[in-house]
Amino acid sequence: MKKYLIILLTLLICSYTRAQSTVAKFKYEDAEKAFYNGDYQSCISLLDETEKLLGKSAPNILYLRILAESKILEVDPYTKYEQIEKLRSLCSQYLQNYDIAGLEGKYRDVYELSGKLPKAANQTQLTQLGEAEHAKQLERIIAENNLVFVEGGTFMMGEKKGTHQVSLSDFYICKYEVTVAQYHAFCDATGRSMPQEPSWGWSDIYPVVNINHHDAVDYCQWLSETKGGNWRLPTEAEWEYAARGGKHSRGYTYSGGNRRKEVAWHNGNSKVRTHFMAHPVGKRKPNELGIYDMSGNAEEWCHDWYREDYYTNSPDKNPKGPNSGSGRVVRGGNWRYSTAECKVSYRYSRIPETTEYYSDIRGFRVVFSQ
Repeated sequence: MKKYLIILLTLLICSYTRAQSTVAKFKYEDAEKAFYNGDYQSCISLLDETEKLLGKSAPNILYLRILAESKILEVDPYTKYEQIEKLRSLCSQYLQNYDIAGLEGKYRDVYELSGKLPKAANQTQLTQLGEAEHAKQLERIIAENNLVFVEGGTFMMGEKKGTHQVSLSDFYICKYEVTVAQYHAFCDATGRSMPQEPSWGWSDIYPVVNINHHDAVDYCQWLSETKGGNWRLPTEAEWEYAARGGKHSRGYTYSGGNRRKEVAWHNGNSKVRTHFMAHPVGKRKPNELGIYDMSGNAEEWCHDWYREDYYTNSPDKNPKGPNSGSGRVVRGGNWRYSTAECKVSYRYSRIPETTEYYSDIRGFRVVFSQ
């Protein structure tokens, strides 16, 4: 009788163990799904449950845990010293125990990930490392994208009856209008088509034109995704402040001077043989901040919806325009129009979706903030 009880107990234990193993398998599969859905914290919790059911870890469990922990740290690795050290310990555990045939690829992944972890003795050192790395990244972004720093300040926006005081925070703005070459890179990377070619053809150093507002916003979003940081169209206030020269403004009528032919391509000087046309960026005199073509060449989309009376009730700090409207603000004038539109204070609007109505006059430039 005792013999049969032992056999029965053994069978029950085996059955329970198999059931535990099956549930653990399901938990691990759920952890994988959570990882590929970007829910890294849930992935880690499910791996904890898997290990508890099995009573041990395993190469695949530890590998997935390392990947999930590293994804969580990607957001801001320099603020989480304890998590960095925890991940370093997990990598060390994997490298010490799983240098075996069949796992070479995963072993290499963990080895490379471990080597990229920042090394610091404490949180203070880690924070300092982060600040230094952030400064290097910002320097690289500024150099690669011809960004100009615009120190925040207070200025009188608009002209005549519309003049009002506005205060802005710091921002960076591109020295040049977005060029054909830059926009072409965006189209190649995203699989979209270039806009309609203007009559003078495409040339890399010309401003890209025939751009509607949605095209410009999509380009900014692509920059944010590929380069990091916040890339966007300038607000109307930021655009005018930068065009006026920011804190270095000398009060010019046009961006960079009062002699329009020196600073702007417009209908008085943009003719080549028998055709008026845009010109390569950066060929006129820059303004006080070293920014080119904010008067003339291609008119530029801004972030804001347009409302004629907006100045009467706009916020005095970092205004972003009305909440809605039928047109978006366009600034700067262009190669086809007179110099009146090239004044730094002149404002008008276009329908966001339009790629018609002389859209070969319309381009944009971008702003970067951290």
